[in-house]
Amino acid sequence: MKLPVIVILGRPNVGKSSLFNRIVGRRHAIVDDQPGVTRDRIYSQCDWAGRPFALIDTGGLLPKTDDPLLEAVKEQVQFAAEEAARIIFLLDWETGVTDVDLAIAKYLQRLDRPVLAVVNKVDDEARERDAKDFIKLGFGEPIFVSAMRGRGIGDLLDIAVDFPEYDPGDKEEGIRISIVGRPNVGKSSIVNALTGKKTVVVSDIPGTTRDATDTTINFRQNRVILVDTAGLRRRGKTKEAVEFYSSIRTAGAIERADIVWIVIDATEGLVSSDQRILEEAYNAGKGILLLMNKWDTITKDNRTAIEWERRLKQLLGKYAHLPLMFVSALKRQRLLKGLELSLNINDERMRRISTSKLNDSLLYQIENNPPPAIRGRYIQIKYITQLKTAPPLFGIFSNRPEEITDSYKRFLERMIREKFGFQGVPIRLVFRKK
Repeated sequence: MKLPVIVILGRPNVGKSSLFNRIVGRRHAIVDDQPGVTRDRIYSQCDWAGRPFALIDTGGLLPKTDDPLLEAVKEQVQFAAEEAARIIFLLDWETGVTDVDLAIAKYLQRLDRPVLAVVNKVDDEARERDAKDFIKLGFGEPIFVSAMRGRGIGDLLDIAVDFPEYDPGDKEEGIRISIVGRPNVGKSSIVNALTGKKTVVVSDIPGTTRDATDTTINFRQNRVILVDTAGLRRRGKTKEAVEFYSSIRTAGAIERADIVWIVIDATEGLVSSDQRILEEAYNAGKGILLLMNKWDTITKDNRTAIEWERRLKQLLGKYAHLPLMFVSALKRQRLLKGLELSLNINDERMRRISTSKLNDSLLYQIENNPPPAIRGRYIQIKYITQLKTAPPLFGIFSNRPEEITDSYKRFLERMIREKFGFQGVPIRLVFRKK
């Protein structure tokens, strides 16, 4: 069962991104006074009062417009509305109900989705009294909030998460591999090559995969569930709409994964959107394998793969330790090796190192390479312990944990990897007072 989804939508400049940021708890979206500045969705997993949910921030909506950007924004909202367990229809107290709000309300009333009318930019209770215009929209008593000040957000969330309690159910036994990437990099072709049959629709048109497809295979006595990232229910009219749909589907697929295969098109190389997907999967703590697909189309000699890998490692920067494979879905080359490596990555993700082994292996090297002193104050690391797995989390205890520099934190992560591996797995460090 997927997480229930709450979608924030409304016309431009009513504060959707500000409300999203307030709920998520950090500046995660672009916020600007210029209408339509939020160009695509923002997706985040959240929790309120023990109720987990996914939150989606959309761009603004202007119905019946010929502007291609605003048409894309309209499509984004329509798509997100189809996904929603609940919709937050955000309005602006300062401007009141506009013709655009009325048009959006008319559209929402045709949907079979619960809608909350939420009035933003309300800074005091006295201003709440005259709610007649907002009630006329047809969604009951409005909820008054100030996203910038945080006023009324708790009351809003109490109502918003009042859907049937989320039950993840029994997790299907096996390793779940989500295959993600930009449109038309060959995700569905990889699934078809591994299953030996046409499991999902494959086309040269970006975004033609119809829905999220789970395909179960057996590999070396292991049950593997392949999740092909769902594409569009209908083709978008604009490039922005296609990218929007794909990014939402990608976020959902990453959420459900143990291992994420990030598929890159060898004919185009590593681009910024590949790196954004990589960052999303890494921050989610998933095991990661990078697949350079369509390798059969590249003219090469015995040095080509070595040179490509060297350049890619430079581009990947802090993610350069992640494993990389050159594959061809069309020729079915090295995909089984990808499955084999994924089993190893999953084992590494679940691996636990004893406290005694960690300290015996690392403290001597730390003593020889201590953290730099800050303003003459020496920093000592007392001991290290692993707090959890999937992904591995290490607690590092020090007399001055708050003064340990970022560069030294990266040194500690490299040292843990050199001693213990953790190939393809994000490592997280927390620093505590001892």
